[in-house]
Amino acid sequence: MKGLLLITNYFEDSEGLTTLDILRRAQLEVDLVSLKETLEITTQSNVKIVCDKLIENIDVRNYDFLVIPGGRAVMAELKVMDNVKEIIHHFVKSQKLVATICAAPYLVGELGYLKDKNYTCFPGFEKMIIGGKKKDSGVVVDGAFITARSMAYSVDFALAIIEYLLGKETRKNIKKSIFGE
Repeated sequence: MKGLLLITNYFEDSEGLTTLDILRRAQLEVDLVSLKETLEITTQSNVKIVCDKLIENIDVRNYDFLVIPGGRAVMAELKVMDNVKEIIHHFVKSQKLVATICAAPYLVGELGYLKDKNYTCFPGFEKMIIGGKKKDSGVVVDGAFITARSMAYSVDFALAIIEYLLGKETRKNIKKSIFGE
């Protein structure tokens, strides 16, 4: 399984990096891909990180799942990037997992893909999502969509992705390893 984790400046640190860390612990191959012209991205808390690849150097058809973290990046940059919409369209039409957290479910919801679906998001963003049934849960799985409410649920979000892709037993083992159980 190969995942595409899209980021740009001002993404929420925990939502992107915690998710990446936990998915890689489960032996999932995940590329951290910059939507900018440079591999270096600045997080919401002003930390500089270096991505694995640039968006123009990948073929989305080579990926099995998509992860988009939230943060200021959603409204400051992602919502106006046509390539983000095209990538979401590709994953949905290919019936591949689309996992979004915090403000990022808005990107999927504004395209109408959460209509008649259960989802969660950061409070207030539900007003911009077309249709759907907002739940007060930390993480919601409905079909090929996983949504999470906020950075506080980053670990649960990553574990839900692992369960979806690799099953309950792998989720249980990864959870044990990260919680020291």
